[in-house]
Amino acid sequence: MKGRSHAVWAVVVIGALAAGFALGRYTGPRAHARRRHDARVHFTLPNLAGKPRSLDHWPAKVYLVNFWAPWCPPCRAEIPLLIKTAKADKARGLQVVGIALDRKTKVARFAHAHHIPYPVLLGGERGLEMLARFGDVQGAIPFSLFVTPHGRILTGQLGAFTRGTLKAAVATAFKRR
Repeated sequence: MKGRSHAVWAVVVIGALAAGFALGRYTGPRAHARRRHDARVHFTLPNLAGKPRSLDHWPAKVYLVNFWAPWCPPCRAEIPLLIKTAKADKARGLQVVGIALDRKTKVARFAHAHHIPYPVLLGGERGLEMLARFGDVQGAIPFSLFVTPHGRILTGQLGAFTRGTLKAAVATAFKRR
């Protein structure tokens, strides 16, 4: 029975990923934020040590909130770019925050093995709800949002960043803040 539920979950996730790739770049958060009053990004989730954290725990001018999972190939491919960007743009005021959609042990193992320097929070099932609330109605990952310190969504992307799209998205987010 347990194996069957994992298989069903895998089919749902693969279908969501396929939908996300078919859609390409996601540009909906700003319009979505205008339509819904609850679209502001506010949350408290546990970090890998189990301590509750929210965005205001890390001072920043712009937050890059990235929803991902260790089992997701596009997410895994995107992590090195996020690491490089987190290091390069930290002095400028960018704070990358990862929200992982998997079990703590798997996430911790992946984060340690890849030396992820930015905060990683555990989204679990709540993370899936957050995806829809913040504009990813397909539930596909990776999904990233650029957010102000007050929780206003600046822009977002469904699907993995490339070096060029990430650089452009960071520049756009800092201009819009």
